[in-house]
Amino acid sequence: MPPLPASPDLVVDSATGVDVSLPIAGPGARALAFVVDWHIRLVLLFAWYLTAAVLYNGGLNIAPPFEPDAVWFVAVVVPPAAIFLLYHVVLEIAMQGRTPGKRMAGIRIVTRQGNTPSVGALVTRNIFRLIDGFPLVYSVGLIATMLTRDHVRIGDLAAGTLLVYDRTDTLTRGPLE
Repeated sequence: MPPLPASPDLVVDSATGVDVSLPIAGPGARALAFVVDWHIRLVLLFAWYLTAAVLYNGGLNIAPPFEPDAVWFVAVVVPPAAIFLLYHVVLEIAMQGRTPGKRMAGIRIVTRQGNTPSVGALVTRNIFRLIDGFPLVYSVGLIATMLTRDHVRIGDLAAGTLLVYDRTDTLTRGPLE
């Protein structure tokens, strides 16, 4: 199958009446952001687990108890699971369509009109991470970004969003495409 032609820029109207062109981010920039965010999540959840387990066990022991109680689950297990599952949702809402990984890759989430997505759109695109993550290591999402014209994953299709390069951070453009 021949490769898809380069995706066009997202062209949006500006307040001045002059069209603004936002270059659409490709699979490479998305993958870089995903890998960075994945590692940040892992560090955060392991740091929480290690700290909470040591405090719960009262010493340098991180092993779960033989008969875990509700306190173990609430204090030690639930917070890392929440960090892992809510990382993207919370940070994309708080950072207006960015995460630390997206920021490092020089990309951000926008609507098809070039605006910052609503909370509902950000939640929707992140709910679809469950599908994009199948079967392993985000395979469906990565394949979707390679096969769609605007390099969007299923979550972006559902939410009406896409990733564009930040004009202020174009350092990573080029080799990642």
